[in-house]
Amino acid sequence: MTLQFLHYYLIFTSNNDVQDLLIFGHNIDTWLIYVLIFFGLTSLAFVFVWLIGFLGERQSGKSIKQPWE
Repeated sequence: MTLQFLHYYLIFTSNNDVQDLLIFGHNIDTWLIYVLIFFGLTSLAFVFVWLIGFLGERQSGKSIKQPWE
């Protein structure tokens, strides 16, 4: 038994193949915007956590050690 019918659903040959495809009711352009917003928020959260840790370690009065020390 061959699964030729899955070829049309799982394999894309160009970007035009997914042009009219809806994923959970949204087109691919909407999902790209959601992904950019998600990556932007997670990068801001990473910088915020790093900055909080750096300021907390700096205010503790101890010298900041390098990982190899």
